[in-house]
Amino acid sequence: MKTTVKKAFLDIQKEEEWLNEQGEKGLMLVECHNGSYEFEVASPAKFQYKIDLPDYIGSKKKDYLSFLKQSGISVVSEYGGRVYLRKNTADGPLSLYTDSKGVRRQMNKRYTHFFIIGITHFLLGITLLLQTLNYAEQRGVPFWFTVIVGIGFMISGMIFLFLGIRKHRQYAAPKDETRLWE
Repeated sequence: MKTTVKKAFLDIQKEEEWLNEQGEKGLMLVECHNGSYEFEVASPAKFQYKIDLPDYIGSKKKDYLSFLKQSGISVVSEYGGRVYLRKNTADGPLSLYTDSKGVRRQMNKRYTHFFIIGITHFLLGITLLLQTLNYAEQRGVPFWFTVIVGIGFMISGMIFLFLGIRKHRQYAAPKDETRLWE
């Protein structure tokens, strides 16, 4: 029996945790695309999921994905630069990156979009405000509307920057732990 769930995530870590909760319930992810997750009931089997953001493109990416398949890891879906991976819990743990540099690189890639959106919104808001204040001759409704929109962009930019910093600190490996790996 197939089940489709529509769900949106900004945080890749939360998405991965949710997928693993579904895997513990015996739901096998079959397809993932645009916030729509399709599962099949496969209990009593349990599954582990990882979301990978590989550095590879083209033939190197194909080689990387075939290496994962040979390692017993199923490539469920690719969407938005993400690769959704699945492994049966009975076959052992699903671990991709074991060195500190690989883990750090993955965490940085997972939260870069917060910084990009934040900086873009903040700069757009400043530009909109400066252009409005410098070139608007009348102080009517369009002027105030543009000022409010510019301030809104600046506030949303600061929120995304704050979220990016918070998530990066939350999921980054502690310094003591990185010394152990090296």
